[in-house]
Amino acid sequence: MPTTPYFKDPEYWRQRAEEARVLAELMMDETAKKTMLRVAEDCDIAVRAAMRSIYELAVRAAIRVIDAKGS
Repeated sequence: MPTTPYFKDPEYWRQRAEEARVLAELMMDETAKKTMLRVAEDCDIAVRAAMRSIYELAVRAAIRVIDAKGS
């Protein structure tokens, strides 16, 4: 499955979460509001996942540098 360029971009997901919260505040129907707030929470989870991915890539790169210097 192809990934989109923003898939691992935390800022993209932060913006989507904020948009979902703004929309939730505008909704009169409580079920719709709760659903939109769950969407925002899911976006927050995506932010954490994207940050974890970035961290793991950085750690792997650092290990490669250290290994290359040790060789």
